[in-house]
Amino acid sequence: MFGPNSRLIRFLTAVCDLMILNVLFLFSCITVVLAGDGAVSLYTVTLRMFRGTEESPGKSFLHSLKRNFLPSVPTALLLLTDMTLLAVLRGVLYAETLLLSPAVFVFLVSAAVFLTALLSYLFPLLARFDNTFPRHLGNAGRLAVAHLPVTFLLTTINLLPVLLPLFFPQLLGVVAAFWMFLGFSTGAWVNSFYLNRIFSEKA
Repeated sequence: MFGPNSRLIRFLTAVCDLMILNVLFLFSCITVVLAGDGAVSLYTVTLRMFRGTEESPGKSFLHSLKRNFLPSVPTALLLLTDMTLLAVLRGVLYAETLLLSPAVFVFLVSAAVFLTALLSYLFPLLARFDNTFPRHLGNAGRLAVAHLPVTFLLTTINLLPVLLPLFFPQLLGVVAAFWMFLGFSTGAWVNSFYLNRIFSEKA
């Protein structure tokens, strides 16, 4: 039960690895420019974990952070735009007066969901394949349309930090604590299970 290859030890090791990755990812998000790089590096490690080729998640994350800095800069701008949209929408929902017309609100919601869906593929593509940014962007859009059920799942998982406090405000503290220690890396890990299958077909 407590052998090095037992299920319990493998589970605890995976949890520790995800906690380390989560902390490193949060540190990488201190500046907006590094946020995209952090997301790409996070997926670099979690995709390898499912392929069984990752032995040192923390070391691999830091190496990927250095290697992917320049290629990931455009994704940081898209991520900033998405986060700004989500922040605006949250402010509108909690405002005491009507700040936007229903049509504008629906448009902004659609834009935020679209960007989140696009980034759900864009970060992993940058982590997994070597290509130009325009090609990665085009491939992300095509994959999002070609795999709509998976796209819905990935987008929902990535929006959980926003959706859970919105629908269950009493859980704000629990949600914040979970995403502080495990949430982001766990989300990327779950997403990587499906993404590896899609990328295997693509390859």
